[in-house]
Formats: sequence, C-alpha cells, structure tokens
Amino acid sequence: MTDRLDQTVVVPAAGVIGRRALVASFGAGMIAMLSTSKIGAQTLGILSKLFTAYIYGYAPVAAFATERIQTAVPDSTGVIGLAPVNQFAYATQLADADFTTIIRPNADTIYTLAWLDLNAQPMVISLPEVLNRFYMMAMLDAYTNEFESLGTRTTGSGPGDYLIAGPGWSGTPPPGITQVILAPTPTVWVIGRTLVRGPNDLAAAVGVTVPVNGTGGYRLIPLEQYMGPGTVFIPPVNVPVINPEPQFVPPTGKPATEAVGFSQPIFFQAMQNVIAANPPPSDQVLLVAAFQEVFANADLLTAQIVDAALAAMNAALLGVGKTVNGWQYLLGLGTYGDNFALRAGAALIGLGANNSDDAVYALCDSDTTGVPLDGLQGNYQIRFAAGQQPPVNPQGFWSITVYDQNGLLIHNALNRYLVGSETSLMPDADGSVTIQLQNTEPPPPTPQANWLPVPAGPFNLTLRMYWPDLTAFNTYVIPPVAKL
Repeated sequence: MTDRLDQTVVVPAAGVIGRRALVASFGAGMIAMLSTSKIGAQTLGILSKLFTAYIYGYAPVAAFATERIQTAVPDSTGVIGLAPVNQFAYATQLADADFTTIIRPNADTIYTLAWLDLNAQPMVISLPEVLNRFYMMAMLDAYTNEFESLGTRTTGSGPGDYLIAGPGWSGTPPPGITQVILAPTPTVWVIGRTLVRGPNDLAAAVGVTVPVNGTGGYRLIPLEQYMGPGTVFIPPVNVPVINPEPQFVPPTGKPATEAVGFSQPIFFQAMQNVIAANPPPSDQVLLVAAFQEVFANADLLTAQIVDAALAAMNAALLGVGKTVNGWQYLLGLGTYGDNFALRAGAALIGLGANNSDDAVYALCDSDTTGVPLDGLQGNYQIRFAAGQQPPVNPQGFWSITVYDQNGLLIHNALNRYLVGSETSLMPDADGSVTIQLQNTEPPPPTPQANWLPVPAGPFNLTLRMYWPDLTAFNTYVIPPVAKL
C-alpha cells in the first residue's frame, strides 16, 4: 500500500465517485476544467467516456502490468519473488529496510505468489498440513476481485488439493481433489501469505511453504500431471520469457502504477487486451462494449483526465472508510461489484487488497493533536487497555508496522519494523500493553520488547488485523498515538 491516500486531492464537485452511474457521469469539476478549452460537445462527450473508461480499466491494467513484471523469468529459482506463469514464486526472507520493490511491504509474513493462465487446463494447488501458523491463499480475478481464499480461516489447517479451473470448465475432477473452484476469469492471481513470528521462526515458515524435490510445501500442478495426493511435481525450467512492455515498467522501487504507460494512450491498448482475454461479468458487458469509442480515441487522453480520475479514486476510498483517533480504517476492499472507483482506488494504494473477512487495515500519520508523526519532534506511545488489543480470532494475528514517507521500512538498531500479537509484548501491572515509539531505546522499566523504533524524522503506521473479529468492523476503537 502506498502513501498516496494521504496526499491532498482535489475531488470533482460531484463528490465521491463510486457506483457505475456516478462514474459514468464525469463530474462537474471535470467538466469545469475542460470547459475552459475550446472543444465541442461531441469531444466533451468522448472525454467523459475516457474518464469513465480510465477508472474502469485502472485495476485490471495494474494487474496486467504487475503480472508481466513478475512472470518475466525462465524459472522460479533465479530471482526471488518471480516465477513463470502457472508456477509459484517463493519468498524465503522477510521484508526489511533494504527491500524496496513493494510499497508498504508486510514484514511479518512471507509471500508465495503465482499468476495462473487457465485457458489450456486447470491447475491444482496442493497445500500441506499447516499447524499453529496462520496462512492464507487469496485468489483474485483479472479485475482484482478476491473470489476465493484458502487457508487457516476458511479451509483449516489440514492438507488439501484444490482444482482451480477457468470459467465454463465442465470436466470431471480426478480422485483426490478436495474442492473444485471455478474462477471468474482465465487469469488468476494467487497471493499466499504465511505468518513468521520473527527472524528465529523464518526457517520453520520456509519449511512449510517451499517444496523439497517436488513434494511438500505449497505446490502448483497442471491437472494433466496430477496423479492424486502426494503427486511429485517439479516445475519446468527454461520457460520462454515474455518481457513486459517498457511503458509499463515502473521506476526502481515503485509499484506498477507508477509506470509512464498509466498516463499515455497505450493504457487503453493494454485495457483492451486485458478485457479481450478476460471477458467481464455479464452485467458489465454493455458498459464495456461502449468503450470501443474510447479505444478509437485513446490519443485524447490528457493529464487532466488522469488527475481527475485519481481524485475520484481517492474520494471513493475515503467514502468507504472511517477515521477514529487519527486511524483511518480501510473497509470494504477486495470485492467491488460495480464500484469501479473503489476498485481503482484499492489498486492505487495497494494492489491485491484482501476482503475484510481476511484482513482489516488502518493507517495513521498524526498524533492526538493532528500533528504529523515525527521521531525528531518527540516520543510517542500507544496504550491498549487490558483486554483491548486489536480483536482477531485466536488463530489470527495483528501487528503495527512503521514506514517512512515513501512507504518503505526504515533501518534501525534492532532491525525491528513492527510489534504485535506475535512479538512477545510485555503487559503492564494492570494488564494493559503500552507500545513506545521513539528513535532511541527507552530506559527501564520499559521492556525492550515494547519498543517500536521510529526514525528521527517523519513516519507513519499501518495496523493490520488478519482474521479479524467482528468487533473490528464496528465497535472496536484503536487507541490514539499520543505524543509524550
């Protein structure tokens, strides 16, 4: 997730642009900007459609660009985090301050990622028994809707082999298949997260996720090579590489949406290709058909249209969240229906967001007085009263992570980037838990385990609750960040 949600944005006068009827309307603010130019009504109508189509296409194009970057390798062993289509990419290290390829990385899970192409045949995801460790395998369609989630919350800790098929598949699953899952689109993004309880637990977590000699771990097996539970399968190497288009390669350390292609007419060519390969839901077919005029006039895309669309995305995010005690909750992400502006907004701040049943996120960049957090200006604390730590299922977990203004982890003496339910926080005598945020170690009696190092400069926080309790959505209130 990036910091762009925190930036000041001029929202079109139409207000929060969310549902399809409002997105299609263009907005009074956009019309006001364009009306200063000498353009006819017909051209204005086309520009309005460009605005609508840009918002509709933002998330699927972001996913397309990300896929092309993450699959441009001949095998899964050369570059950590990258793998060809239909193969898992395994992370074997936790993110740290030297990790700059993902904005606002999660520092208490290791990722297992895959991009599936289900046109030729289904794929089988084989999962082992995972005891005493939260994990999840979220599956997103080409439009970034999470349509399925395997793991601790949904399928439990036992082993299972799950057949993932494209839309319309009507074959007979072979013996040994635990469940058949029909994906809405032939393109599927699998985002696996596995809890790591600190550096000393990393080897054990990797032992759960990474196969050895084609057995164990998390595995992807083509259906035609699946021989039942325990199938030994080693992914192929020397797979032909398709390099991403240069316009959709972002600057180093930036997400795919920072690529220049997102502000150029080629954006609509990419959008057209994604839609052709992944037909939209039936209730969106007529809307998408109307975009043919947009594709024919892609060269009319302007910086004004892009800026107005980004404003609409930010407005949609603010419209579904809430802010309490300086914490901005992000709710309602993961599955979007026809709320295309929200879908685009989620792609803007953090592509691949989970459904709230899996995870709830909250952001904070200021103290109780509204002053931006800055470790050079003072020390801070967060105090959870007894029994009032973030509400998660007993098998879930929560954490608070520190980031700099660019959404990156920050070097510190302990190489500690977060604290939470899995980091051995020490309670006070009354059962409360106090987290100290400062750039130098607090003196006794503060336990070192309760010290979350922050930089001598601006910073911000992200609270994550995986497998949240129902109270996380309504009655629970995160304590403020108080300056001492």
